[in-house]
Amino acid sequence: MKIAMVGAGAMGGSYGAQLARAGHAVILIDSWQDHVEAINRLGLHADGALGDHRLRLDAFTSPPAGLNADLAILFVDTNNTQAGALAVKQVLAPNAYAITCQNGIGNVEILQDVLGHERVLGGSSMCSAARQGPGHVTLTHLDKTSIGEIDGVERARTQALAAALNDAGLPTSIVPDIMATIWQKFIVNCAFNALCATTGLRSGEMMRVPELNTLQDRILEEVAAVTEAKNMALPDPEIMTKLKTNGRKKMNRPSMLQHVLAGRKTEIDAINGALIREARALGIPTPYNEALVALLKGREQSQQRAIHEPEFDYDAWEARIAAGED
Repeated sequence: MKIAMVGAGAMGGSYGAQLARAGHAVILIDSWQDHVEAINRLGLHADGALGDHRLRLDAFTSPPAGLNADLAILFVDTNNTQAGALAVKQVLAPNAYAITCQNGIGNVEILQDVLGHERVLGGSSMCSAARQGPGHVTLTHLDKTSIGEIDGVERARTQALAAALNDAGLPTSIVPDIMATIWQKFIVNCAFNALCATTGLRSGEMMRVPELNTLQDRILEEVAAVTEAKNMALPDPEIMTKLKTNGRKKMNRPSMLQHVLAGRKTEIDAINGALIREARALGIPTPYNEALVALLKGREQSQQRAIHEPEFDYDAWEARIAAGED
């Protein structure tokens, strides 16, 4: 297959590398110019759970004309889903299809709005990855990938994609209700990402602070209230209990914590922020999630300023405020 990877960062780069190793024609599209230039100059360095490889792949900062890809995989940051969806539309052949494997909720719907419902599959990855620098990605944890048609009807294209991913060493299964699977990962992200990003603690580390462990309970209670109100039949009915049991065993750095440490904008609006929006539509209060989102946004701004504006002048800011200029 000719595959366009729209968003070739940690996850997109890792998946793209393995699909290329399996013999597919993979084209990488990413907005970070230094990353793209490094790939075009030296190749994509992909290491981690599936070995250490350097692959010669074509990379672009914007969709190349006339690509006519058979498949596009959307792996951009959720803040860029709309722009990513428009890029997907430009690179696909007329009857080709796309899949999103992003974190959070709402991405499938955005992609459907741009491409049409019949051209979009849903996906969920339990792998984790990190971008080490320009042209270098690491698959830090290999786990299952789930894919499926939004209407639940298994088609030849779904089977072909599952086969391609499995052949590439990425364990993949087709699930009958992919939206429920996406929601289940969304719950995992709600439980850990923002708490770790705000505190700077890793997953199991965070859960060993009694007050944070209790706060996580309150956050999950609000998540449960929303999923129950939506009659969401999760693949694993015991997911909430398992999160509390298994979370203490994991010392990973969730992607949101990685983003904060790097001074990047986080995906909070597609995770706990999205839960708040869903809850408001249902008339369900979410004070704990609202407080967490507010704290994370403050932490995000503080870190961005520390990294990107090391000489920030607070005295000058006070002067502008006193003069009525801010």
